[in-house]
Amino acid sequence: MYKNLIITMSFILVSVYGFAQNDINSYQFIIVPNSYEFSKSDDQYQLNSLTKFLFNKYGFEAYFVDEIPEHLKSELCKGLKVEVSNEKSGMFKTKLEMMLKDCYDAVVMTSKVGESRLKTYDKAYVQALREAFETFQNMDYEYSGDVQNKEEDVVMTETKVVVAETKTKASEVDKKEPAMEGTLKSDTKIEEQVATSNKSATFKNEKYYAQEISNGFQLVNSEPRVVMILLNTAAEHVFLVKGKSAIVFKQDGFWYYSENNGELKEQKSINIKF
Repeated sequence: MYKNLIITMSFILVSVYGFAQNDINSYQFIIVPNSYEFSKSDDQYQLNSLTKFLFNKYGFEAYFVDEIPEHLKSELCKGLKVEVSNEKSGMFKTKLEMMLKDCYDAVVMTSKVGESRLKTYDKAYVQALREAFETFQNMDYEYSGDVQNKEEDVVMTETKVVVAETKTKASEVDKKEPAMEGTLKSDTKIEEQVATSNKSATFKNEKYYAQEISNGFQLVNSEPRVVMILLNTAAEHVFLVKGKSAIVFKQDGFWYYSENNGELKEQKSINIKF
């Protein structure tokens, strides 16, 4: 019974994920890190400050990760994270590429590669970053507010059909059925889930904070970063995990994560603060 419930829910989740990508106008704000992977210190060469300045200059709403306003901390999936890579740099050229990623680490948009032949790093990086930013500079950005609504409409439509049939079974899970082990992977991309579906993983000893959103909750860690979206079902204390073939449910006062990987195993506990 429990296995059938999870398999049914996983079918919903796979179909929903295809609607997760939105264009850049669907996102309300930009999150700029204090440093990039290639940096040796925070805001080296003032690249991070320049990134924030340029986004704000051209009509975006940009914040450093530690400056996000309180009213947006519960809406992190409406923001895009900036990443800058220098992997394409060579011996005679400094090259930078900017990427905007959503709260699931999926790439929403990538800039052109900015280049510089200047010999000093501080000037070369600044020139390359400005050139890469031209991709966003030339956009007619205007926030549309569609980032979550598109996904949730699909979830509601498909969930109603299945939950009506599984409500009774789901409510009996805690009492009668053996549970399945959940393995939470850090990356929520569908492609990587398939590639690593047979690998075992465990939760870190970490507390997750549940922040209410339309049609469910988002779980945020201490960074803060959204690590999971829980979608409401008709069953009490049973949530679908968006982007995964999994559920989170409450049993004997504790919360558990269970993912369908084709095998029956023991469940994994998860520390959630509602």
